[in-house]
Amino acid sequence: MLLLAALFGTAINGARPSSRAADSAVSAVPLVPHRVINTRDWQLIVKDPDAYEGERIIVYGRVTQFDAATGNDTFRASVDSVDHPGNAYAFDTNTMLSGEAAALRDVVNDDLFRAEVTVAGSMSYSTQIGGSTTVPMLTVDTIKVIGRG
Repeated sequence: MLLLAALFGTAINGARPSSRAADSAVSAVPLVPHRVINTRDWQLIVKDPDAYEGERIIVYGRVTQFDAATGNDTFRASVDSVDHPGNAYAFDTNTMLSGEAAALRDVVNDDLFRAEVTVAGSMSYSTQIGGSTTVPMLTVDTIKVIGRG
């Protein structure tokens, strides 16, 4: 708990820590860089996203739904950990991604993208045919549109 307080600059009760040690602890803990993973490692994350919560990785994908139903800060995409140039349909893992609306403003259906993300666990949602599905949930840290599908 104290480490969390130091990282976020607040004590557990909401007051800011008063010591310089706490302030230096914040700057001493850099974020882990996003890492490139292979397809097998991605499939392990897909299999149990909750076990990899907090992992910072790089993914590629094709936006499959980004509309009024998903909102302006969440979208559904077919994702993989490797790029598939020339084959927009090779991305086969249904995934939900969420981020800052301003950063996602220019992302639309069928865009191909490269994103630095943090695994947020799993997400379940209702399907249009009355069932439900559970998919990996990723938080977008940065995203770049690299083409159209």
